[in-house]
Amino acid sequence: MDPETLSRYGGPIRLTRALLKEVRFLRIVSITYYYSHLFKSQEAVNLYLHFETGKNFSRYALRDSQTKMLGRCHEYIMDKGAPVILSEALPFFRSVAPEMTDQIMSGANMLGVFDQYMIPVYGPFKINGVISFGFSENIDRNNFEELRKMEDIAVTHHYQMVRHFGEKRSDIDLSRRENEVLTWIARGKSSADVATILGISISSVDTYTRRIFEKMGVNDRVSAAVSGVVEGLIKPN
Repeated sequence: MDPETLSRYGGPIRLTRALLKEVRFLRIVSITYYYSHLFKSQEAVNLYLHFETGKNFSRYALRDSQTKMLGRCHEYIMDKGAPVILSEALPFFRSVAPEMTDQIMSGANMLGVFDQYMIPVYGPFKINGVISFGFSENIDRNNFEELRKMEDIAVTHHYQMVRHFGEKRSDIDLSRRENEVLTWIARGKSSADVATILGISISSVDTYTRRIFEKMGVNDRVSAAVSGVVEGLIKPN
């Protein structure tokens, strides 16, 4: 994905969805991202499974316990230094945490994901991670051409994405109203309070809040407030 495309798509969650759209030709149905060192604007990327049903994109938020377990798996892959086919690694993961592994796999299967090609990616800015491409069927290890394509795509996308967020502090472009909502969120106001202060409906506040989360790559109000201060979008009280 080139720099112009990165700028057009904006936040990290949108970038991941854009990548998923680009790799349809490989029959990929999901993407997960994990980073070992994070920029504030990338905090929540590893908390989401982006999957595709037909042409509709969706996100599936993982529980904290599942995220922690997946983090351990991803760290294992980074230490290993080579791509891993999930179906082949399941016996090892089950030996470490059988119940949690089964829970995660059951949830993935319900979303139509039955196997993943998990690729470690490294740098720049000393940010390492794992990009996992999910499939609705078991991966053929002998399909070297497709495996290599996924590796090339993962490495290129990781480099461009990290470079994009590492070099630009103004990557988050909030509208005036979104900035107002974020400011009041950072001051501890509830959605009802913000609606009263700004003279809009609670549903509108919720809509603006979802857009803020999307652009900032976070999934809760506290992370949005902290990231907003760090990014210079709002000033602390």
